[in-house]
Amino acid sequence: MSSPQKTVFIHTMPDDWHAMLAEKALKRRGHRVLRYFGSDFPERAEIEFSYNRNGDAWGDDLRLHTIDGSFAIADFDVVWNRRMLGPKVPPGVDPRDREYVAQQIRFADASLRSLLRDAFWINPYDAARNADHKPKQLQLALKNGLRIPETLVSNRPEAIRAFIDRHPSVIHKPLIGAAWEENDKTLSTYTARVRSEDLPGDALLRAAPGIFQAQVKKQFEVRAQFFGASCFALKIDSSRIEYGEMDWRLHQNGSMTDGSVQLPDAVYQACLKQLSSLGLVAGAFDFIVTPDDEWIYLEVNEAGQFIFVEQWCEELTLFDALCGFIESGDPGFVYERPADPQRLTELIEATAPQTVGEDDRRRRGESCERDAVAA
Repeated sequence: MSSPQKTVFIHTMPDDWHAMLAEKALKRRGHRVLRYFGSDFPERAEIEFSYNRNGDAWGDDLRLHTIDGSFAIADFDVVWNRRMLGPKVPPGVDPRDREYVAQQIRFADASLRSLLRDAFWINPYDAARNADHKPKQLQLALKNGLRIPETLVSNRPEAIRAFIDRHPSVIHKPLIGAAWEENDKTLSTYTARVRSEDLPGDALLRAAPGIFQAQVKKQFEVRAQFFGASCFALKIDSSRIEYGEMDWRLHQNGSMTDGSVQLPDAVYQACLKQLSSLGLVAGAFDFIVTPDDEWIYLEVNEAGQFIFVEQWCEELTLFDALCGFIESGDPGFVYERPADPQRLTELIEATAPQTVGEDDRRRRGESCERDAVAA
């Protein structure tokens, strides 16, 4: 039996492969989908919020006009807060007016989110922003029964040096990931080992707070994607790749996995508590499993990548589950896999991956001469 038609608002950015595939999957199931680019407002997206009297009665007509058509705000059943970029001040605005225009469009953008509040959000905006703060995650993880590495978050030089001296091996992570251009290359932050001799002077240590953790021995790692109460967990043997002892994301590939893995019940229940404490309904958890079979929580990413999970392990039908989650509108969603689920390979074939990004650029009136974006 098919689910009643939903109107789904996917807040994302151009060329987001996850959003493209979700749009294709949902439309196949009969739903109406708006893949909305926040950075298009106000140049390519317009709000029209009318409040009028008709006879003795007052009413409103709240609409969002985009390059994909006009949508009534009240019609949206679900908001997938996938990649929420903010609005941009149009280039033609006089420099003297830019601050004023920036303020107005920022508040208009916030008003749009407020008017969408009655929809089912994956994940609620405020909760998603709160979950970006790793110190808060770590505090809640301890309360919710998750084990974590010994950790220091600090810009206090004496505390950092003492922490490194107390542990045989320490790794460093940024409070939030960063990317930048250097020598015609795009560089990004990753987890790295840090020793006392690697530390800069005190002034620089104070300037950039960081996360320092005692390095944990690994038997293997786990990426566990939750949609509601449904968990899809992938076993990752990071020892098979270069730099895997630090950060498997740097050289990730499908040879790193032996397939799916089951979370111990205590860990699964603690994950549900962690989601609830953070106000999230979905998230991608990362764990290290030690040689003693201890599950060590690293973080939950409220908008983590999960295409690779289904690519590396086809039995984990995440896109079919995502559609079911959206259709349910239920924070406690439990996935019941159908006999013939939608599969990622079919969605990729139908979405023509060699032209990923080309359609988005054409829709927005941009040049299509750039290279296609790889999945």
